[in-house]
Formats: sequence, structure tokens, C-alpha cells
Amino acid sequence: MNSSQQRAREIRRRYHLTRPRDIDRILKAENIQVVQFPLKGRVKEVIVLNFIGLPLSLERHSCEEHELLAHALGHYLLHAGNQPFFHLDKERVVAWQMEHQAWDFAFELFIPQTTLARLLRKSWNAADLREHFEVSADFLKRRVQAFREENDGTKRTHFDAGEE
Repeated sequence: MNSSQQRAREIRRRYHLTRPRDIDRILKAENIQVVQFPLKGRVKEVIVLNFIGLPLSLERHSCEEHELLAHALGHYLLHAGNQPFFHLDKERVVAWQMEHQAWDFAFELFIPQTTLARLLRKSWNAADLREHFEVSADFLKRRVQAFREENDGTKRTHFDAGEE
């Protein structure tokens, strides 16, 4: 387990997170406000001081909103004061690492590794996992892919996030 995942576990325990929509409790306790911005292109969220900006087009309380908030919260908690604007080629590696860490945080926050492993061993399908964790198909697919990469030597399951 990496440090991003450990931090997510700590936050899950501290704030008694059981569902993605409980992220509002974390944001309130951490004094983080969510605002909507007219974001365009590849930018899906911005962090300025204690504000997380999400696209105007994003549906409130949707899976996608919760997932982007978890990702942004990962940046906020893991990279505080270190969110530079990346524009040079040599900085792409650092930016990629920070993105990877923020997604690891979000994945562990909403789909804990130990729970996912247990449910995959029980052969849960994608639809059941999405319903159980209250996440989108894309988030689940990326979480399972990351899980498999982390556990490269483990037995593969028949699970495919695209199949019902």
C-alpha cells in the first residue's frame, strides 16, 4: 500500500466515510468549499486555497461529482502548497506522479483495497460492485485496473468492468 492509499484510509477512518456522498462531511470538516467554474477542455477540477472548482455542467451529487471531489481532495491533502502550473516538458513527470497519487487516494477512499479484494474473490460482477460502492462504471474500471497492477502476481478473476 502506498502513502496515498494510507492517507485515504486515515481519512476514511477519521470521518467515518461509508459512501461516496459522505465526502461532503470531509469537505466541511476540512473547511473546503466547492464552487462551480466554467471549466473547458481537459481540466475537470481546480484547487485554489480552500476552494475546489468543478465544471458548471457537472450534475450535483452525481457519481462523477463525488469522484472528482475525491480526486481533488487527494491533491489538496497530499500536495498542499505544491500545485504548480505545469507547462514544461520536464515537469510532466512530476505532474503525472501527482495525478497518479490523487487517483490512488480517490480509489482507496471510495473502494478500499481490502474490500475490493474480498468481493472479487466472491466473484461479484461489475454491476453489483458499482451499486455497492456507488461509483461510475469508468471509476470502477480504473480502480480494478489499478488494483490488478498493484497485485500483479495475484490470481486474476473473471471480472471485467465492462460486463454486467
